[in-house]
Amino acid sequence: MIQNLAMPVETTQALETRGIIAVLEIEREEDAIPVARALLEGGVSAIELGLRTQAAEPSIALIAKQFPQMLIGVGTIIEGGQASRVKKYSGVGFGVSPGINPAIVQEAISCALPFAPGIATPSELETALSLGCRVVKFFPAEGMGGLSFLKSMDAPYRHLGVRYIPLGGISQKNLTDYANTPQVLAIGGSWIAHKELIADANWNAITQAAKAAKELWDAIRKP
Repeated sequence: MIQNLAMPVETTQALETRGIIAVLEIEREEDAIPVARALLEGGVSAIELGLRTQAAEPSIALIAKQFPQMLIGVGTIIEGGQASRVKKYSGVGFGVSPGINPAIVQEAISCALPFAPGIATPSELETALSLGCRVVKFFPAEGMGGLSFLKSMDAPYRHLGVRYIPLGGISQKNLTDYANTPQVLAIGGSWIAHKELIADANWNAITQAAKAAKELWDAIRKP
């Protein structure tokens, strides 16, 4: 059996319990608290906050302090040193990357940051498995062929119990199909708190999108 070095069972269970991960890109620190509040009011208590803006790391600290119930994931960890740096922030629960870089995975394991690398092919999945990852991000999910591709790719590895976090092209239209797939641990959704909604301070729309997504998920994965 492949060792699960990168993602502790406690983190895996926390992600599965939540089911929906809102994928965020925050441009202004002052938006961090209201967007997190809007998501929680809609029932979504997990985020993936990408390290793509200067406001990202300060926003992590703000959300962690104000909302300890939020499971904070840090995304776009693609450079050496990032995993070690974000691990030092109180409240960070896990990290993810869009692709798989062995050095990044090894750094995350070394600093004890629960980590799910991005994979899109069987070869990339085998690389992840060789590094001790049994929870992976499937990205870009719909761009690669969606559930049909995921199930075909997973078939030779199903006995290993690999769990997937699909992201990319998922919406309310296909969320139920993913929820009905046991190999799917949780889903990432950028539509829930899209950067345009955040820029417009449309917190009510974010709450409603979060609520709709969580209700669809919970209808299949009864909490």
